[in-house]
Amino acid sequence: MVKDAGKLAALERIARLKAERELRKFAAFNQHMMAARQRVEQLQGVLEQSYRHHAPLSLPEARMANAQAGRAARELRVADRELERLTPRFEKARREAAREFGRAEVLRELAQAKLRGRQE
Repeated sequence: MVKDAGKLAALERIARLKAERELRKFAAFNQHMMAARQRVEQLQGVLEQSYRHHAPLSLPEARMANAQAGRAARELRVADRELERLTPRFEKARREAAREFGRAEVLRELAQAKLRGRQE
């Protein structure tokens, strides 16, 4: 265990830099996940809207509506898969950012405790 408060402070600065880097990576990943979630929600709305149409349709209109609903369903399936594929990496990035931030906080607390111990 490092006993010198100056060394603890230096370790804390390094840990803060790592934490900031991980938090920036997580923030970028979070933006990407939010965009993917919005895409899924948008496609769910499009698909839901295509099935809520209550007016009678002619045969060509019904075919077009069916084709649009099919396309929306395929796009939604692809978007869902993309979101599922990203989720484990997103959770890993979140855990790493939290761990690095926690490490920096612990080192800060240890350095402050060491300084308080010197002053008493």
